[in-house]
Amino acid sequence: MLIYIGCSQSRLGLSDDKTDNRLEEAYSAHIYNIHKHPNAISFRDAIVGVINISYNYLEIADYKKAVLWLERLNQLIDGYEKQADARPDYSNKQRARYNIYLARALEGMGRKDEAAEAYRLFCQTDFFQTAEGKILASDYLRLAGRWQDAADNFGSLDEMMKEFGTSYSLENIQKMLLKKYEVNKKAGRIDTARAVSISITERLDSAITLSRSAEAREEAAVHQKELEMTAENERNIRQRHITQLIAMTAIVVLLIIYIIVRHRMGARLEKAHNELKTAYDQLEETTTAKERMESELRIACDIQMSMVPSTFPDYEGLDMYASMTPAKEVGGDLYGYHLEGDKLYFALGDVSGKGVPASLFMAQATRLFLTHATQGMMPAEICTSINKALAGEDNVNAMFVTMFIGLLDLKTGHLDFCNAGHNAPVLGGGELGGEFLDMLPNAPIGLWPGLEYEGEELDSIKGRQLFIYTDGLNEAENRQQEQFGDDRLLEILRAIHYENARQVIEAIEAEVEKHRDGAEPNDDLTMMCIKL
Repeated sequence: MLIYIGCSQSRLGLSDDKTDNRLEEAYSAHIYNIHKHPNAISFRDAIVGVINISYNYLEIADYKKAVLWLERLNQLIDGYEKQADARPDYSNKQRARYNIYLARALEGMGRKDEAAEAYRLFCQTDFFQTAEGKILASDYLRLAGRWQDAADNFGSLDEMMKEFGTSYSLENIQKMLLKKYEVNKKAGRIDTARAVSISITERLDSAITLSRSAEAREEAAVHQKELEMTAENERNIRQRHITQLIAMTAIVVLLIIYIIVRHRMGARLEKAHNELKTAYDQLEETTTAKERMESELRIACDIQMSMVPSTFPDYEGLDMYASMTPAKEVGGDLYGYHLEGDKLYFALGDVSGKGVPASLFMAQATRLFLTHATQGMMPAEICTSINKALAGEDNVNAMFVTMFIGLLDLKTGHLDFCNAGHNAPVLGGGELGGEFLDMLPNAPIGLWPGLEYEGEELDSIKGRQLFIYTDGLNEAENRQQEQFGDDRLLEILRAIHYENARQVIEAIEAEVEKHRDGAEPNDDLTMMCIKL
């Protein structure tokens, strides 16, 4: 319990002195237990505790303290090996764990040569050959920037999950699948990274459902235990009352009357106590449920933000940047791209509504866009196919998404596009210095099945910036509920002097914040800027 308290304090950023005192007190208790009972069991208890402390400091990137506790872990393993009832396989596994944790801490401190030596020692162990060992090693490889090796190790993830009988909960998606996506993307394994992102999308809904089901079962179990304890308490009270009545039968009438009065007063006090306890338990359950929901939404936000690109194509002559800012913990806006040779597919959209339902619909639309883009379809064909998948009887909540999908030839500047009920983008340059794009009025995606979307084209947009956005921009409101407006947007874009696409988006974001003047965002805000 002292270790749990100390680790929790460090995660919350509380006083270092309080955290250190808790953990040192726990370590002293383990050492005392070892001196009192010098055997393998007491050493193993201490080893488990120190491993938890070391891992905690690695997770919060306090590598100096992690090294201190890892040295203590090494000493405990030495002591364990000297015990008559020690198990060599347990010792070897914990020695391997010590080496890979040490490699991670030393790498974080910039002591790369020492970290590499610790990793070499880890690789010589039998534990390294296991799926669990390879996944454990990936944290060091990620920190060291060895993306190819890390991507190879994450190939054992499914084997490890199967070995431990673990499902892909929200926590495992965040701690495992997101890391697998990151290392494959940075290793240049784009197909694998895309497959992992699709896997995350497909598992997200079921993971949230499983999390809520687990919470419901846990709450039901706690409630059942409380009922059993209450019943046992009532039985004990009844038995005690019966015993008292039997003992008091020989006492005078006045004493019996006194006991009856006292019993009635005790029953009233006990009832008041039980009512107070019930009210407290209900308050505690409500607070716990709220905290769990907030934690669940934070994880869902991390997962959603990982599904939109944070890096953009490195193609000569292409300048591209995009950003997404949800109004709530999770949102319904989306953007994405797919580069195939000299062809750049890109999309930006806005799902009706906000929160978790919109984010799940957004995940479906994003996955469908990427899938169709890899098949080389035209923008209008992509819109028609996505509408076919999302519209109809399965769309019980009548949700829809507006989208702008483009296909840009990076050699000629030719642009094919399809606008599905979305805001008109701004095309920079020209005589006026920028103007809204005049487009066909296609319907939003998801409303009516069987629609055939019409595409359009521009001969070339070379030398002209294309600015695409969601209505969280032009409909952003200040404290007086005055909207940012199309005219203000066009005026700013015409006046901006920029060096790259990122500066354009950051300048617009600053103008929106200035307009809001402290008002809370009323919608998700997503922007994309492309110049060839």
